Amino acid sequence: MLRLEKLKSRGRSFERLVGLSPAEFDQLLIELEPLWERSHHRSLARAGRVRRIGAGNTFKLDLSQRLLVTLLYLRQYFTMHVLGILFDLDAANICRNIHALLPVLEQALPAPLRPRTLQAEPDNAPGGVSRNPRKIRSLEEFLDIFPELTDVIVDGTEQPRGQPKVKKGENPGKKAVGRPKDKKRFYSVKKRTHTLKTQVAVTPEGQIVHISATASGRTHDMKVLRRSRLMNRLPRHVRLWGDRGYTGMEKVYPDWETIVPAKRPKNGELSKEQRELNRLISKVRISAENAIGRIKKFRVCKEFFRNQTSQHGVMWGCVAGLINLRWQRRHHLCTP
Repeated sequence: MLRLEKLKSRGRSFERLVGLSPAEFDQLLIELEPLWERSHHRSLARAGRVRRIGAGNTFKLDLSQRLLVTLLYLRQYFTMHVLGILFDLDAANICRNIHALLPVLEQALPAPLRPRTLQAEPDNAPGGVSRNPRKIRSLEEFLDIFPELTDVIVDGTEQPRGQPKVKKGENPGKKAVGRPKDKKRFYSVKKRTHTLKTQVAVTPEGQIVHISATASGRTHDMKVLRRSRLMNRLPRHVRLWGDRGYTGMEKVYPDWETIVPAKRPKNGELSKEQRELNRLISKVRISAENAIGRIKKFRVCKEFFRNQTSQHGVMWGCVAGLINLRWQRRHHLCTP
């Protein structure tokens, strides 16, 4: 069996393997223990359970080993079979241990806000707006107001997933190349495969503050924003940044200050000032790209997603919590 203490003695190698230093692992374990005890007791005391508390099988792995298994899965994305060999358990038990711990781990981490579902109805542009929405239109205005207010940068990212299957009894009709004709909602034209889309909201300093519920790869970035419930949580003084996929934000959210790079007009060119403004916007937006890059270092968020779609959100929430934990340590916002 893989020994925790032996791994922790290797220091830097342990950090590359699971994404946390040994000291951060120990601190996370201390914060996780009471949450796990409370969650496990609530499960044992649930209505309809036949056995009394204390009866039934016990865990072969203690909590520290189960935390190690879960972090290894998130960081390295080993198969359940490989993890079973490493920890002397069968694949089904490894799977149960990981999925039981994930929701509790997300609570123990400084995870961002993460709604479980997208809104049924997207946010719409208000009718009869008399005033013009505020939009940054010049370099002078940009440089004048930039230092003052809190900022949030939004960006969408995609992860490949399996092709949807045709259910028994359904008639797919004529099959398109590589996918059922009536199962296109996960197909991303940009990635040329079936994907799951997630929107990430980040501060300019790099802290992840919000993750949207999982959307299908076909969903446009602007539509994900309108259904993500992010704007319901943002105060009016917060400035929102987006890429060209969020063009039109100022019409849907006129009460917020929104900044989006200028698009090149059809058969035209951007002015020198517009190109310089786009470069300045990119310097701020790079924080979101860097945060997504840190998330994708955890292979469970980068590679082909092998789990059920319902598990996608909690895994991204745990990974974002781990990223925020390292961010807080770096900024000395919590004790080691």
